[in-house]
Amino acid sequence: MDVECGVRPDTVLHRLYGTVTFFDSGTGHVGFSPTGGHRAIALPVHRFVALSGDRRRRGHDEVPAHEPVDEP
Repeated sequence: MDVECGVRPDTVLHRLYGTVTFFDSGTGHVGFSPTGGHRAIALPVHRFVALSGDRRRRGHDEVPAHEPVDEP
């Protein structure tokens, strides 16, 4: 997941690796559990730049965004 961080107009992009855990339509936040044992966080959808998944790892009924992304 690529996200915009910081105060506009001086923002930077960060790439996060992990798993999307929930979406709260009321607040517009997505739960994200980073790889490496870091604590889970909630991210506002309006800060997302890119979100992808690894189609080889997901099950037949799983949404592609709900899994970690592999580095090439």
